Amino acid sequence: MQIFNPAPFTSINSQDYLLVISPNEEVTTAVKEFKRIAKQLIGPFPSFNSKAHITVNHYYDRNALYFDDRVATYRNMISRISSFDISVDGFGYFEHQNTYTIYAKIDLDPDITTTFFKFRKVFGADVRNTPHITIARGLTFEQFKTLWNHFKNLKFQCSFYTEEIVVLKAPLQQCYNHLPMEIQTVFQLKKVL
Repeated sequence: MQIFNPAPFTSINSQDYLLVISPNEEVTTAVKEFKRIAKQLIGPFPSFNSKAHITVNHYYDRNALYFDDRVATYRNMISRISSFDISVDGFGYFEHQNTYTIYAKIDLDPDITTTFFKFRKVFGADVRNTPHITIARGLTFEQFKTLWNHFKNLKFQCSFYTEEIVVLKAPLQQCYNHLPMEIQTVFQLKKVL
């Protein structure tokens, strides 16, 4: 049974990479439960099966070839950025042209803001400006209204420590909304004592 039609969403070819921060098991389990509740409220949605993560960057098409040539440089540069705590506090949403995304909000304290600025210096301007953990995306306005009425006042606070950026590579003709992708490599952040 197909949960959603992947056609309107971003296709990834065998040269595409997704750079992510993976939360700990506690946060991953909580996000999975929020996705389950969302599915009960609105039915299937495109990101239901995606594992909890914070996207740092997405290299695709011609940029993916550039990424392959720069892995050693990226690894070296990332190893100079300190590992850090990430705090999650509540929910937010994005409005796209015709769809909506509901996400768990990352507390954008000065340390997180500075760290993502450093990521932007390493990986380029495509680094996400609003780090977040997606709960549901590709929502119609009606689906969004239903879910936002549930999530807008829901309390969700947690934190986790991250020491790495995981680089995922899409298998041939894989679709971005149809994870799992393969782990290509891991960039270790500098350990803080």
